[in-house]
Amino acid sequence: MSSFFSRVALLGCLGLVAAPPVKAQYGTPEGVAQAALRADSAHDWRLLLALAHPDALFDYRHSQVMTFKEDGLGFPGVDSCEVKELQGYHHFLLDSVFRVPTPDSLSRLAPDTVFARQQRFLARRRPLRQVVDSFAPARRVVGDVIADDSTAYVVIEDTYAARPFPDWPKRRAQIMTLRRYRGTWRTMLDPDLGGPMSAFAMIGGCQ
Repeated sequence: MSSFFSRVALLGCLGLVAAPPVKAQYGTPEGVAQAALRADSAHDWRLLLALAHPDALFDYRHSQVMTFKEDGLGFPGVDSCEVKELQGYHHFLLDSVFRVPTPDSLSRLAPDTVFARQQRFLARRRPLRQVVDSFAPARRVVGDVIADDSTAYVVIEDTYAARPFPDWPKRRAQIMTLRRYRGTWRTMLDPDLGGPMSAFAMIGGCQ
């Protein structure tokens, strides 16, 4: 696999279901953030889905659809072999992950279904997930700021035991956005909660 797509794969990390109820103990911004971080770390995508704001799931679906807009031609130094590899990745996503024929079909799936299908697929790829997890930071909630009655921001500190690249910071701050929905706080799935793990590592290189 090319070093270009290897970096994309690492930086990317990387069926309709009934979501479990959001419990009362998740009623504060910090409580929701801590629950979301635990769910993401444990790959409990059902709980993560339950804690997600509907707008976050809509944005998640949009980001997956936009994946198919990239053909690789706009990146400097990308050759025809890498373009072919990217096209194979797109077919792989449609056929094996989302199980739809076209990007347009994907755009018409319910947002929670898009999230669930991708997370279910990733749950079955434990060896690949373990590689990505080896670079995952330890995360802790530092505090929160209530912006108004509908929006809150939670400060998270990431600490890396193993850095993915030499110039990667050992510690950095991240912000999780939470918004009110039906009387509870819900995460906007930032920073990179439930982030899609690139499937490039599952695809052979150009022949």
